[in-house]
Amino acid sequence: MSTKVLTVGIVLMLGVLAAGALAVWVFPGVAEARYGGGRGAGSSETASWTSANGAGAGYRTGNGRGGNGISEGQNAGLMGGAAASGSLSEAETDALQAALQDEHTAKALYEQAMADLGRVQPLTSIEIAEERHIAALENLFTRYGLEIPADQGGEQEITFTTLADACAAGVTAETTNVALYDRLLAQVDNPDLVRVFTALQSASQNRHLPALQACAD
Repeated sequence: MSTKVLTVGIVLMLGVLAAGALAVWVFPGVAEARYGGGRGAGSSETASWTSANGAGAGYRTGNGRGGNGISEGQNAGLMGGAAASGSLSEAETDALQAALQDEHTAKALYEQAMADLGRVQPLTSIEIAEERHIAALENLFTRYGLEIPADQGGEQEITFTTLADACAAGVTAETTNVALYDRLLAQVDNPDLVRVFTALQSASQNRHLPALQACAD
């Protein structure tokens, strides 16, 4: 290879490198999109961290509100939907009232426990979840033109001195709640009620109970 050809090759290579450097300096967004650097990578890492330490941590760490019985997506589904068609039967209205009062009773239990022990986990997360359960049920009253009954959860006559005792009481309350929804689901046909009752029962059985059982042991 002649010296002239070699010199031309080196000049061309330097030109390509210089053009690439200029493109990165003038159009940094293009470089990030192509090579996955900068803001794109940072956003991905943040999303992974949030999932692991926020919603994913749930009751265990209390670093996020996504683990509160119903995920944000589920909760949005419970509160949304098309306008109700038809009306509820007397049995379905009774079932809706029973579900609401039981959720109020559970919420009052966790509020009492936090009044005695402070806002500690998993009580704080589960109490927030109970608020969402109540809101989902009250939404059904509104959709079907029914008056929302007064909260008859009442003040708890028990006081708690240890977190384990409060969690044990919570296990009893959530077990009762799951059994209640079994009975209520057997007496309703309305798809809105079936959908909400099923979601709330699942939250109690699959999220509240395990957290409370681990705390009580």
